[in-house]
Amino acid sequence: MNKRFYILLTQWLAALLLLAACSTKQPMTAQIEQQPAPDPAVYPDISHMSADQRSQLYFSILLANIASQQNLEEIAQSNFLDSAERTGSIALARRAAVAALEKHDYDQVRQALSIWLKQAPEDPNAHKVKLLTSVATQDYVAANDELFQLLKLLPPSMDEQLYQLVQVTSYQDNADFVHYFNQESTRLNHPVLKALEAHLLLNSHNPQFYQSRIHRLLDKVLSEHKTFLSAIELKGEALALESSDKRANYLNQIVDSRILDAEQTFELGELLYTHKNYSGAVKAFEQVLRKQPKNYQAQFLMAGSLYAMEEYAESSDNFWQLARKNFKKDITSYYCADSALRNNDPVRAISCYEMVPPGNYFYTARTRLAHLLHEQGNWRYAMQSLEQAQQMVSLQEKQRLLQFEISFLTQIQQYDLAAERIESALLIEPNKTSLYYQKLQLLNQTQSVEDLLESIRQLQASVEDEQLHKEITIIGARMLQSRHSYLSAYMLLEKEVKQMPDDMDLLYVKALAAEPLGYFQQMEQDLRTVLKIKPDHHDAMNALGYTLADMNRSLDEAQRLIEAAYQHDPENSAVLDSMGWVQYRLGNLQKALEYLQLAYQKQPLPEVAAHLGEVLWVMSEKEKATEIWQRALRQNPNNRYLMEVLQRFPEARDAG
Repeated sequence: MNKRFYILLTQWLAALLLLAACSTKQPMTAQIEQQPAPDPAVYPDISHMSADQRSQLYFSILLANIASQQNLEEIAQSNFLDSAERTGSIALARRAAVAALEKHDYDQVRQALSIWLKQAPEDPNAHKVKLLTSVATQDYVAANDELFQLLKLLPPSMDEQLYQLVQVTSYQDNADFVHYFNQESTRLNHPVLKALEAHLLLNSHNPQFYQSRIHRLLDKVLSEHKTFLSAIELKGEALALESSDKRANYLNQIVDSRILDAEQTFELGELLYTHKNYSGAVKAFEQVLRKQPKNYQAQFLMAGSLYAMEEYAESSDNFWQLARKNFKKDITSYYCADSALRNNDPVRAISCYEMVPPGNYFYTARTRLAHLLHEQGNWRYAMQSLEQAQQMVSLQEKQRLLQFEISFLTQIQQYDLAAERIESALLIEPNKTSLYYQKLQLLNQTQSVEDLLESIRQLQASVEDEQLHKEITIIGARMLQSRHSYLSAYMLLEKEVKQMPDDMDLLYVKALAAEPLGYFQQMEQDLRTVLKIKPDHHDAMNALGYTLADMNRSLDEAQRLIEAAYQHDPENSAVLDSMGWVQYRLGNLQKALEYLQLAYQKQPLPEVAAHLGEVLWVMSEKEKATEIWQRALRQNPNNRYLMEVLQRFPEARDAG
């Protein structure tokens, strides 16, 4: 069955059940003692209707529901109202009133309200709609009556009354409550209404213009109702128009005055916490905990505030207590450990990390625990912890932890164990690229270049999946390049490209591998082939444009290619470097400097440092150029880009 039709049919049946239940004249066979009589407003009596009339009614309700779903509000509105008039149903009258309100059809709103209020004269929602209608039509006398009637029907708490009235005033832009309060403020002498006006003015387009009135309203309210929490919060917002410090000082004074009960103090503490007024929040939560020692949420927020204040010993203590009580255990145990580490307490940190249950924090906790145990000289216990953790989680998380374990073993030079773990992982996921990356990374650290090259070939031969074969080749080539075996890397890629001559990824990587060997003609050819296969390959555009600029030829084409890459990714430091370099070749030194400085700020790579220094040198900023080159050399003493530029400018090399 079509899903949409099924939904509509279900709604139609619901309407049938709602109304047909009221039309039956069959007596109930089972007697239920003390069964309350059905509310005639909810279950209107339609037993007087003929079968045709009921059928028309059901169709009208169905049509109204469909029209409402399709945003055909006029059809929905008229059919809901028609059905409500026939049945006297509160539910249908409510739908009709809301649909008419959305269309700003206030005459029909009033018609629907007459049915609604006849059946439920003390329904606060009906009076809210009537208030909106009165304000929207500027019938302020009626609005005043509705406001005071509504206040009688709302819960007695002034905070709750204000909350519900704020919802009403924000429902529809067409009802201008700011203008209403400007006209009727002298008649609305009620603390909640004064606070409501202050709220509206604070959220107007220009609250600073109304600042003095806002303070007068709130000061009047708070002089008579000192514990009206919402008014206190509004007063804080009014002071924040001047400065956040004034708000903070005021709210801190309220906390210090201890005039609020525990629930109000907790809410104020939450507000202080969201404003990052952590010292005030701590005071508030301490007061709450003295009255409600088992208010763990207050203790949790206090611990978070202490953590934000870098009071790590106290935050660790509080998180520890909460974790022991299993309150939000994943978060509390994790931050117990984090706080303890920041407090130089590794023993507690270890205990807390071990308490973190499987979930969002588990992986990070267990990996940090492994590093911490290794730092404490107990790597074997770290391995046991990782193996135990793998038994506590799903297969996907187990593999994730296993991959970390492999990297960890490689890092601490436990190569044999790392190799064992890799083979175990490959038995479960034999085609997972990241495992082959880890295997090659391990081999790169333990084998000579010749043996590594042979291992790469063996791995290539061991897999049948073409994509995996390609990825092993690319990873292997990068490993060889990291060992400065540029020719071996290039030959490995060249052999692969012969087997897959139209593979864009291999061609692109091979082109880049040609650059350190000076095979610029082949590099250009491969990059042009990539762009024939995929004309919008922005990395290839940038690489070809840079290559042409570096060779100082076809500079117009180089600029066009690089600018196309720049339009695609203007924040990319490699592209910014190319933009600077082509401008340098074109003789636009100031533009070149601007782009290269941006690239260097984003990523101070040796190649960017070489280019930036050269432009500065040519612009007679030799001291700055030398400083940049020497700083880059200290971090990358054998970088070929830096070596090449210093050979061209030996004066800078001698100065270093």
